[in-house]
Amino acid sequence: TRTMVTERILPITGYRDLPVPNRLRRPAAANGRLALMLPGFGYTLDMPLFYYLENLYLDRGCDVLRVETTYSQNAAFGEATESEQARWVAADARAAWQAGLAQADYASAVVAGKSLSTLAMAALLAPPLPTSPNVQSVWLTPLLSQPQVLETLLRLGASAQVVIGDADPYHDAEVLTELERAGVNVVVAQGADHGLDIPGDA
Repeated sequence: TRTMVTERILPITGYRDLPVPNRLRRPAAANGRLALMLPGFGYTLDMPLFYYLENLYLDRGCDVLRVETTYSQNAAFGEATESEQARWVAADARAAWQAGLAQADYASAVVAGKSLSTLAMAALLAPPLPTSPNVQSVWLTPLLSQPQVLETLLRLGASAQVVIGDADPYHDAEVLTELERAGVNVVVAQGADHGLDIPGDA
């Protein structure tokens, strides 16, 4: 049985001083580690990839800060330029990261994000690194065609984990080989699309 988990909402304001919806979940046996979870454009934190990641982190005693933004349902976000969207998700992620780190004296942290949020991760994990002695990252279906994403991954090396399907439009075998040479942990799901689903094979 999973240990008791408490929840609360943090007062976080992000891009244009808009509120960033969130939930901080803390297991009873919290051990001084933080996991920041950043959703995709339409892929929420309640969907399978994040469901299992969140429960894994909670089982390991991590506080989990869920950033519950739904950019796909935000008309203003949809009307924004691509560069503004990138600034938007980065500002929201940075605000959440700072609010999360302020909740305890964390010894280590992990940032996990999918697709659109990997743009935010690239900004968040740019030098100088956020105040934490040990930051790891999990990049689910990252936007490998974006230079800032690729540059960040190459610099992070072994502290980064990439998971992508070979039927994902952002899959690039040459880029993934380059990342592996830099020490990045790469997992390629055969036949999986951008949602890491294999059509016709649940």
